[in-house]
Amino acid sequence: MSHAILRYRPKQAPPEWEAVADGVRMIVATVADHVPYRLTTLLGVVATLAVSAERAGLPRDPAVWLEQSTITRCLLENERLKPKSTQTYASVLARVHETLVWVERGEPARPRLHTDRSRAEPYSTSDLTRLDAWACNLPPAPTGRGNALALLTLGAGCGLLPFELLSVRGTDVRSDAVAVRVPGTDRLVVCRSLWEESLAELARTAGPRYLYAPDRQVERPKNAISNWVARHRPGDPKIPVPDMRRLRATWIVSLLRDRVPADLIARAAGLASAASLAAYMRWVPELSEDAAIRFLRGWA
Repeated sequence: MSHAILRYRPKQAPPEWEAVADGVRMIVATVADHVPYRLTTLLGVVATLAVSAERAGLPRDPAVWLEQSTITRCLLENERLKPKSTQTYASVLARVHETLVWVERGEPARPRLHTDRSRAEPYSTSDLTRLDAWACNLPPAPTGRGNALALLTLGAGCGLLPFELLSVRGTDVRSDAVAVRVPGTDRLVVCRSLWEESLAELARTAGPRYLYAPDRQVERPKNAISNWVARHRPGDPKIPVPDMRRLRATWIVSLLRDRVPADLIARAAGLASAASLAAYMRWVPELSEDAAIRFLRGWA
C-alpha cells in the first residue's frame, strides 16, 4: 500500500500537484486502513481537494485542506464534478476528516454509520404554480386555504422543517423584510419574494395564533401535516401532492441557483455545515460562460 501511495500521480496532473503531493500522500497513508474506500478513490478525492486549496491560495497544510470551508469551496466550485460524484466526494472527505481526527487522538475510528443521504427532489416552477392555484381554491376556513398557504410559504418560501413550521405564530413573522424568527433557535429566515405577500397576510390574520392550524391547542400534534395533506390532497393528477421535504428542497435549490453564498444558506437552513448542500447540486445548472466571467471579475 505504501508503495502505491508513493507512486501515485493524478492523470494529467495539474501544475499544482507537485506542491501538494506530499500532503496528499500523508493524509491517505494515515487514514487508508481505517476507511471503507479504495486506495485509488482516496488518493483521487484528496488530491482534488488539495489542488483546489492550492489554487485558492490557501496554506499548504492538510489541516486547512480538511476544514469544512475548504471542502465546501472544492465541492461547489469544481465544475468537472457531476452531481453523483459531488455526493461521493462529500462523503469521502467527511469520513477522512473524521478518521484523521480520531487517529491523531490515538483512538480507533468510529464504525461507519449507514444512513440515507438521498435528498427529496425540488418542485419545478410549473409544479409550484399548480400548488399555489390548488391552495387558493381550497375553502377559506383556517384549516383549508390557510393551512395550504402555510405549507407553501414556510416550506418553499422559508425552508422550514415540519416541526419548525408547526411552532410558528403570526407574531414570529417580521413585516419589514418579510422574515420568520424560527422558534427555539436564533435563526432569522428571510422569505423568498415569491411567497412574502402570502406569508405577511397569513401572519396578520393569525396574530398570536399559529400560522398552521391556528386554533389548535397543542404545539406539535403528531402527524398534523401528513393527516391534513391526506384529507386535502389535490384530486388533479397534474398537481403534485404537497410534501414538506420537497418544499424545503425547492427553497434550498432556489437559493443555490441564485448563487447565494453556501455558508449563508446553511445557516438559514439550520444545517451543521455547507457540505450538506452538495447533495442538492444536481438540480443547479452550471453558470454560463458570461456569468462565470462576471463572477470571477467582480461586479465593479
